[in-house]
Amino acid sequence: MASRTIVLAGVAAVAIAGAAYWFLYMQEDAPPPPKVAATPAKPAVAAPKADAAPGTVAATPSPAGSPSPDELKAAQARVSDLEKTVVDLQSQIAMKNKAIAELENRLAKPAASR
Repeated sequence: MASRTIVLAGVAAVAIAGAAYWFLYMQEDAPPPPKVAATPAKPAVAAPKADAAPGTVAATPSPAGSPSPDELKAAQARVSDLEKTVVDLQSQIAMKNKAIAELENRLAKPAASR
């Protein structure tokens, strides 16, 4: 028992010495951390005009402008494709769940007969 403790203490000492050596001497060889570019401050949002009706929302132009009709159609087509994919995946999940339930029932029947 005493020899095991001595061996473990030796291993811990070697590990600590290796970590200290790396920390003190090897960190100088490591590449410097990447420099983060300063981001320009965003301009403040203009306050809504006082002559606008209180219940209306002011129309703010999007930074890229309004999408073209072709871009809108392409985005709508992509959305419909993704919705179809979601429905297909949900049906596959339902089928797998049904198959798992059947296998669990088959597994439970022999266990109940024991």
